[in-house]
Amino acid sequence: MQFVAVEIEPPELAQLVDFAERPRVDDWSLRAALVRYAQPQPQRVQALLESVRRLDFTLGKHRKTIEKTGPELWATLQSGADDGELVALLRVATEIDELGDVLAKWALDPDQAQPNDAVDRVVAGTSARLDALGVAREEGPPPGRRGRG
Repeated sequence: MQFVAVEIEPPELAQLVDFAERPRVDDWSLRAALVRYAQPQPQRVQALLESVRRLDFTLGKHRKTIEKTGPELWATLQSGADDGELVALLRVATEIDELGDVLAKWALDPDQAQPNDAVDRVVAGTSARLDALGVAREEGPPPGRRGRG
């Protein structure tokens, strides 16, 4: 049996749900920009990636609801209404998504000032909101930091 992936509508919501991987300026994704930003700022990137992974995992659990109610969710998100956990998660995604645009612009010209203050502000805010929503933190060392040998 083959399963057909359902497109998320509207396209703006689909882009928001794909906040970490979607192409931005000059096709830079948030994750790609973070690779460049990690060279001078590894701790900041590690902290931001924790929020990204927590959010990705939790949004993945809501995928079917997002697919079924996309236009309504988008309208609620745009209205500013406070309407439950999923809308709150999408607001967190919006904040990280906006930072993705900032990091992608920086990645094009890493000689400009690093967006450290913006990263710190987003990490602190999104981490606190994910905690308040009961989104689990990762256990153990981050990927790639496990013992070798």
